[in-house]
Amino acid sequence: MAKINFLYRGTKETGKLSIRLTHSKEIDFRVSTPIQSKKEYWFTRTTKNKKTRIVHLQLKDLPNNGLAEIKTHKDELQQLETNILSSFVTDNNNGVPITIDWLRNAVLENTTILDTKEKIKTVLDAESNKLELDNRTKEHIINSNLLTTAIKKMFIKYKTNPNELKKYEVTHNLILKYQDRQNQEIKTQDVGQNFADLFKNWAFLDMKYSKSYINSQLKRIKASVIYSYQNDEENIIKISKTLTSFNFYKIEKKDKIVITLNYDEIDLIDKTIINNERLLDAKKSILIGCETGLRYSDMNKLIDKNIKNVNGVNYWKFRTEKTDAIVQITITERILYLIDKYGLPKTDYPANGVKLNRDIKKVCEISKINETIKGSKAKVLKIDGKKEIRNVVEKHEKHKLITSRTFRRSFATNYYGKIDTSLIRAITGHSTENQLRAYINNEDETNIIRSKTQIDQFHEERKKAKNSTKLTVIKKASNQY
Repeated sequence: MAKINFLYRGTKETGKLSIRLTHSKEIDFRVSTPIQSKKEYWFTRTTKNKKTRIVHLQLKDLPNNGLAEIKTHKDELQQLETNILSSFVTDNNNGVPITIDWLRNAVLENTTILDTKEKIKTVLDAESNKLELDNRTKEHIINSNLLTTAIKKMFIKYKTNPNELKKYEVTHNLILKYQDRQNQEIKTQDVGQNFADLFKNWAFLDMKYSKSYINSQLKRIKASVIYSYQNDEENIIKISKTLTSFNFYKIEKKDKIVITLNYDEIDLIDKTIINNERLLDAKKSILIGCETGLRYSDMNKLIDKNIKNVNGVNYWKFRTEKTDAIVQITITERILYLIDKYGLPKTDYPANGVKLNRDIKKVCEISKINETIKGSKAKVLKIDGKKEIRNVVEKHEKHKLITSRTFRRSFATNYYGKIDTSLIRAITGHSTENQLRAYINNEDETNIIRSKTQIDQFHEERKKAKNSTKLTVIKKASNQY
């Protein structure tokens, strides 16, 4: 049976132990170990036949004087003994040669003592790598919980949607400015009611942004955090309890200004002679846009190949550029009149709309659309020592406030109450009538007027039908003739 003995062979008070493995006559190996011990543990003085001698103790005979140090040392050596004997049984039974190198390796595998520069370096490198990995993990968790990281995830979501992508890029830059002012990075968990209040105050009072603009930014911030949280497969992103319930600015109806062209003004534009070719194209855009409710970017789709026919009525059918929604534009007599008179716009203005909006304003100015009204217009302000452009509500001549956005609002406003709202919504993309009315800033009182007009018209037509029926009654012929 294999046995293990520990030997203290040094002359100093502390030194390294040797270990001896014996098994039958063939195996008797002794190797030095890196284990430090004390000489006093291993030797005792005995007297036999009146002669005193020093005896080396076995591991089981180590003194037990109540000291925790000796007990712990003995327990560790007994565990090493158990491990080596267990490895011996396994390897010996499996035909592994038991040699002095085997014993040396068995000792090294079952001890963690760093007794060489190489071992120390290996452990230090391992600890350094673990620390670096832990730091990277902590950094990853911290970065994942930043608001700017959440917003950047929306860049990926909307990579194929340039319009939405640009909006989130603006939001990201705005948050960077806000963080600079606050001198701290905003975390996803910070985005709650307190954040909303502080952000609104900064954006409105310090940066002079409009309330509607601030609301749109807060909505994108909120959407970014929710999207990041919902797609967190590592379960490391934290959010505020008030994220889904924090308050936005309440926009009063009196604060909302919608600029439209009514049909008297559209007729003025129609009758105004424009000789400049570029301005003529802008004039066409106004007239066609106000009649179709299309964005300027979709006017190039009013072509023959997109014309369909149902029961003899022609209409255009195509997907819009901005929302990829399918729209159907009925080719009415009014549209045919405009096309016959002017043709369709060339639609070769740059996509940013700057030149188009400039020319639209000029056409309206020539057409004497010059009523003085309140409206929002870009203005250079000095904010925090820097020149910034902000939309400011002031009184202007109306032609200065007309933009390409006026087209759709004018279409919806002019036809609201005159044709089914579902037909208007099919073009503007609003899912409910309330949304449509908010878009054109239509007051509730309008429904009263619509109700009266439609009810009166219904009874007027019913009355006419009744009278017509009476007129068709023929009396019996007289016998006088």
